[in-house]
Amino acid sequence: MKNRLLFSLFIFLLGTSLQAQTVDQILEKYFENTGGLTKWKALKSQKVTGNMSMQGMDLPFTMTTKAPNKQRMDIQVQGMQIIQAYDGTEAWMLNPFGGGTDPVKIPAEEAKEMADRNLEDEFIDYKKKGHEVTLLGKEEVDGVSCYKIQLIKNKANDKEDVTEIHYFDSENYVPIMIVAYARSGPMKGMESKTYVSDYQEVDGLMIPFSMEVKAGGQSVQKLTFKKVTLNESVEDSIFAFPKK
Repeated sequence: MKNRLLFSLFIFLLGTSLQAQTVDQILEKYFENTGGLTKWKALKSQKVTGNMSMQGMDLPFTMTTKAPNKQRMDIQVQGMQIIQAYDGTEAWMLNPFGGGTDPVKIPAEEAKEMADRNLEDEFIDYKKKGHEVTLLGKEEVDGVSCYKIQLIKNKANDKEDVTEIHYFDSENYVPIMIVAYARSGPMKGMESKTYVSDYQEVDGLMIPFSMEVKAGGQSVQKLTFKKVTLNESVEDSIFAFPKK
């Protein structure tokens, strides 16, 4: 009886080890197929220009990000500019359609997703970051066979846990869909699906040029990239709350 229990424990531990190894192998192929881990770790900034489609409108935008988590989105709407930014500590926005012409700070509770959005891929050194990654098996997404990988951010640190499900094309080992859950605002707790496609090479890295977010089966937002610039010098001042 004792030997059976030991054997069962051995099989369980072996299965867990093999699963973890399989996840790491998938991620290794993902980085290998998209430019190499060395180049991904060397990424310090990204600037994207393109069009955003939402609510029947087609809006030009510029999105600038700088490591580790500074970010800014500029959207042109009817000749006016909407800005949403995060300087690494505080988030703010300028929305002339919201009844004011001055920038305002976004409460920390509403800025959670911005604060946790890093330029570096969360799967890079995920264990050091305190994340947990688990292979949940295989599943089809729109007829494409995918590896279904669960990412629980901050599982092993003192930050708030965030769960996402990433679907990697089992042939090319690149993400084609990400399932996430809104953490704040009127849509808090609601599931969203981000479809990622049209991978193109930019300075040796494969970058998706199309991203579409759906909620409840309906398209909420679609981003189509026209130009992506990597590792361009970016001043910290563009992310800072404007001084009067």
